[in-house]
Amino acid sequence: MMLGALAALLVGGSAVAAGPNDPSVQIKAPEVSYKLHADEFKDFAHTYVLADSKAIRFSQSGRRYWARLAGENKVELYPMAANVFVTAAGARIEFSDQGEQVAIDNYERLPMSVALGATNVRMVASR
Repeated sequence: MMLGALAALLVGGSAVAAGPNDPSVQIKAPEVSYKLHADEFKDFAHTYVLADSKAIRFSQSGRRYWARLAGENKVELYPMAANVFVTAAGARIEFSDQGEQVAIDNYERLPMSVALGATNVRMVASR
C-alpha cells in the first residue's frame, strides 16, 4: 500500500513539474529533411556582402553548416532541400546560380543580426 502511494506521489510530482504552469520552454532544431553530399556545400562556402553592407560567411565543418556575420558568433544551418537551409530560429537561406547568389528570408531571426524592428526582412547578396 505504501509503495503504491509513493509511486502515485512520484508520478503526480513529475506531472506538476511539467504542467501548464511550467515556465520552461523547449526549442527544437528543425528536422533535417535533406542530406547533402560531401562536396555539395563547397559552392556556398564563401563570404557574401549583403544589401546592408554586412559580410556573411558560410562554412562547413564535417556534416555541419554555419553562417557568421563579421565579428559575430556563428549560427548552425540545417539543410532542407537542395540549396535551401534554415536556422533553428526560422531564418531561411537559399542559394542560386551555383552559389553566386544568396537570399536570406526572415533575416531578423538570425541571432547575430542587429535588431531591425521589422519582420519578414529579406536580404540578398552576390559574391
